[in-house]
Amino acid sequence: MDKIPQKLIKSLMELGLLESEAKIYIALAIIDNAEVKELINLLGLSKPNIYEGLRMLEEKGLVVLINTRPMTYQVTPPDIGLEMLLKTHLDAKKEAQKLFSTLDKENFVEKSSETLLHVFGEKSIDYKIKDMFDSATKSVFMISSPQYIKYIENLTEKKLKLDITIFSDGKNTEEELKKIFKNKEGNFQIISEENVINMHSSKIKSPEELEEYKEALSMFEYKNMMILMIDDSEIMYVLPFSQDTLSAFNTKNKSLITLMKLGLKDMTHQLSKD
Repeated sequence: MDKIPQKLIKSLMELGLLESEAKIYIALAIIDNAEVKELINLLGLSKPNIYEGLRMLEEKGLVVLINTRPMTYQVTPPDIGLEMLLKTHLDAKKEAQKLFSTLDKENFVEKSSETLLHVFGEKSIDYKIKDMFDSATKSVFMISSPQYIKYIENLTEKKLKLDITIFSDGKNTEEELKKIFKNKEGNFQIISEENVINMHSSKIKSPEELEEYKEALSMFEYKNMMILMIDDSEIMYVLPFSQDTLSAFNTKNKSLITLMKLGLKDMTHQLSKD
């Protein structure tokens, strides 16, 4: 059966099924019930794979054996089956959270909060940004491109000291910021990429160094950039590079945070005067 959509197979796999289990479940959902030999012919899977897949699906409550000779299975309707799979994930999450809370941390070697961590991939970075914003209790310092504005919209529900700088040349960004932070206290500014480039290039006197600077800039992708500091205690820097996999650095190192905080606030202060 080559007509099964790969996206559907992938969706079921993300809900915890193996590829063979997903194919069997989809086939049964299409034809309602079938003998084992029919599934083997339809899917082109080996006999052991079919039997093992059916056994696992039966354990999950997604198929039911309705006849033993010949062995015939009936599907649990997808609207019910999908809810069952989702509930399994949610129950597992709750159990894991419960068990994590009871772990004896003293029996483990704790990672130092001074560690500089490397975060890879858009999903991991997305989760980390949301986690940092959720944990903020005092302040948020942020320098970023417009694509990260979506993360700060919910901050209006918290009483935080806000210092937000967005690199953008678009008027829409300024209007969006004004709307988000209406009646909120803090420092909110839009700075053009050109001003940032000019601020650094004006300090370079050597023609050779200026060429190196321009060459380095050609590898920058400002839309990827974000510097986020929460409560002056944790910082993350999403690298402004054009690359297949987005990456970032994250740390709670107090010395590094203090140095970066001073340097970054001085930079935004200079830019706001330009």
